[in-house]
Amino acid sequence: MATNVDYVGEKPEGAVEQDEKQTRPDYEEKKGRTESPAPFPPAEWVDRLKAEYTGEHGGEALPAGADPDRMVECVLTLNEEESVQVLKELLETQREDYSIDRQMMVRLSELVEGCEACGMEQDEWAYEVCKRAGLYHNWSPYSEVRAVTLPYDDPDEACESLRAYFLGFFWVCVCTAINTFFAPRQPGISIPNSVVQLLLVPMGRGLAYVLPDWGMSIRGTRYTLNPGPWTSKEQLFATIIFSGASTIGNFTGLLVLRLPVFFNQRWATFGFNIMLALANQVYGLGMAGILRRLTVYPIEAVWPNVLPTLALNRTLINSDSKREKINGWHMTRYTMFVWASVVFLVYYLLPNQFFVSLRLFNWMTWISPSNFNLATVTGAYGGMGFNPFSSWDPNVSGKDAMNSPFFAQLQQYVMRALSGLVILIMYYQNAFWAAYMPINSNGAFDNQMGQYNVSKVLDDSNGVDVARYKEYGPPYYAIANLFVTGANFVYYTFSIVYVFTKFWKPCKKAFVGIAVNSIKRRSVYTGFADGHTRMMRIYKEVPEWWYGLVFLFGFAVSIVSVTAWPTQTPWWSIFGVTGVGALLTIPWVVIESIANTGIQLNAIWQVLPGVWFPGRPMPQLIILMLGAAFEQMAGGFSADLKYAHYAKIPPRAVFRGHVSACIVNCFVYCAILEVMMVYANQDSTLCQWDNKQYMVCQYAHSVWSSVIFYGAFGTNNMFKLYPLLPWCFLLGGLLGVLWMAGEKLLPRFKGTLESRLEANRFASLDRYFWTPAAATMACLNPAIALSGALGWAGNNNLSYATLGLYVAWFFQYFLKRRYTAWWGKYSYLVFAGLNVGVAISGLIVTLAFSFGAGKNASFAWWGNTVAQAGVDYQLYNNNASMYPVPAQGYFGLSPEEYPDHW
Repeated sequence: MATNVDYVGEKPEGAVEQDEKQTRPDYEEKKGRTESPAPFPPAEWVDRLKAEYTGEHGGEALPAGADPDRMVECVLTLNEEESVQVLKELLETQREDYSIDRQMMVRLSELVEGCEACGMEQDEWAYEVCKRAGLYHNWSPYSEVRAVTLPYDDPDEACESLRAYFLGFFWVCVCTAINTFFAPRQPGISIPNSVVQLLLVPMGRGLAYVLPDWGMSIRGTRYTLNPGPWTSKEQLFATIIFSGASTIGNFTGLLVLRLPVFFNQRWATFGFNIMLALANQVYGLGMAGILRRLTVYPIEAVWPNVLPTLALNRTLINSDSKREKINGWHMTRYTMFVWASVVFLVYYLLPNQFFVSLRLFNWMTWISPSNFNLATVTGAYGGMGFNPFSSWDPNVSGKDAMNSPFFAQLQQYVMRALSGLVILIMYYQNAFWAAYMPINSNGAFDNQMGQYNVSKVLDDSNGVDVARYKEYGPPYYAIANLFVTGANFVYYTFSIVYVFTKFWKPCKKAFVGIAVNSIKRRSVYTGFADGHTRMMRIYKEVPEWWYGLVFLFGFAVSIVSVTAWPTQTPWWSIFGVTGVGALLTIPWVVIESIANTGIQLNAIWQVLPGVWFPGRPMPQLIILMLGAAFEQMAGGFSADLKYAHYAKIPPRAVFRGHVSACIVNCFVYCAILEVMMVYANQDSTLCQWDNKQYMVCQYAHSVWSSVIFYGAFGTNNMFKLYPLLPWCFLLGGLLGVLWMAGEKLLPRFKGTLESRLEANRFASLDRYFWTPAAATMACLNPAIALSGALGWAGNNNLSYATLGLYVAWFFQYFLKRRYTAWWGKYSYLVFAGLNVGVAISGLIVTLAFSFGAGKNASFAWWGNTVAQAGVDYQLYNNNASMYPVPAQGYFGLSPEEYPDHW
């Protein structure tokens, strides 16, 4: 395959002359400075900048494989006047960017005032201004991005090669087959993406060694089986292929639809499965392409979760300079990665096998295991997890500490803690009969504190038998689960109002750009001038109509899927999925691109079908699969587009690779599903708790339960049982309006106070209240913070976040500021090693102790049993509550009050 198949010989429309000069090695003169007798940049600047990134230094570290000379050439391209203008524009455009370094912004505001205002010599100030402007304009204003990307590109480097496609598709098939077949097992077996990244390197280099250089030239471009050594771009391209399409997504619903233990719909054969699977995966891809002006090209759309993957892949392919010494360390990135992998591979065994109590370290409950209040507040299993030392296992909390900014994790943690206090107050006030159930469960309960047995109210067609229902009663929900449901409703409308108001200009720019650029046949990059976008201009763009066709294909296949088979789902519901999905996808991907935290969308796709089809669980399942996948695929593909944007992978290559991989994934999944059905017919115990191979389908049972509760019981009845829930939608919208009004009006209010108060009083108010409050608000993103309130129910509590906050502070705040070079060079590799080590160790433990010689091994000693010996673990298993069943024999509504609005 061609190494430069998407290279454009002519400069695309809208490209600037600077682009060619930035990447041209023989460029010596600078536009606008040809009349100057002195060369630009000065030789001493070149040597100084190179020294700051090489040798023994404490500044930023270059990414693996970076050429210091090319870096300097690409950075020092702007004179003083141009640099000041660039920095002023950055200060203006990123003024409300919550993820950018605020200390850096303060320093820039000083530099643009001139050397005298900064107290610097002219030459020193000029160097500092030109260096910073070059780094931010030609590379990135985010140090996280500079740590894993290059400020230059090699368009002729092999990327979309046949061997990259072969390896990518090979691992799509292997991962989809294994992950799908063993997903129902408890514990499950899967191949993590990080392990595949490791295996790609020797496989790619092996193919580069054995494949012959057979090829042909077409229109001046040579296509070959072996374009040379296995490259970074091939590694990254293959990673995009398998990582974007090797998961099973919401396909679990197909298992629920077909198995006798669930819906037992025999008509759901391979043909239906492949149609719904294609609709499930492809539909959102078109939406991601449509939103790329909003989620990929803006520099603030960092997508922090893609940075560790970039760091690992670059480290696996490229070598470091062994002469570099940063903060006293000579170790290479690869060595650090290997050591981290080994350490966490061994350490994983301690809290997960030999000293299990360290994993969820509920040490406070050991003081009095039978103390209900202590377990409720501090418990790590079924309690709320208010515990300053809640885990010693970074796999439980901390492995994703580099995947989102520290400011986002801090805001989410604070909101999570505050919402936990609200849940505790509601529980101890017995709000909505909460005290008769565990505090933090995602189960449904009957009015006698037992697990709700939905089979008692269903007829033969999986609908509600009203007579049985009147006898048994409605399901009740634990207070944390109820709180999270309401908080999701608040979050939906708040995020819609906030994002569409706060990001109105970018949204307008994105959607107007689609129409205007299509009509005028302008580049999709029009309006974006950062360094990475300018480098990407050399590659052919993906036309808007390509994504439009994918979107229309998903839409058409969805309608065919629900109408050509007896799904009980009307065709018009697809319009609802499209409208609501598009409306929620925009704030979801905007928030996700900034802070790696999106909107939990399953709730809305449970509630809406419950309104559209009350008492009909099958349409509930179909819409749940289509709706939730719409946003997930849009978000996942947007992340891949940004990943390719940073790695300089041709956009058309990404489109071809990702779409084709999704199609292959669908066929492999549906084939494995047929294999599972053959397996199920052997003893008819698949997805039952007595299955001999432990194929109990825990997640499928969860999907089944939610479908029945919302589909059969109906959203209308839930809102009658809990009448505050529908008001949460209105509350979220009002909060969004109030917040945005406050942002607009409070600065004016400050001006009014200043004009009316005495100078001394206002100065005091400004110093002790207004300035600290403004500084805090400048770092606060309410949409990100509010998402922290959703981290409850399902026995998810503060124990799963506390250690992660400490780790994030240490790596993203302390090390980043105190030991910047060490942080830039090693931090992402430490966490890559953590994930790889844990993945390998977990796979070994599962195979050894579930299948191998240690299958019946027991490690029953105090360190493995003390954590599960008290009320905390009873809450986890839904076997404890604050109040017993009342003397009347039930809690909740009386039989004559049961809601029956179907």
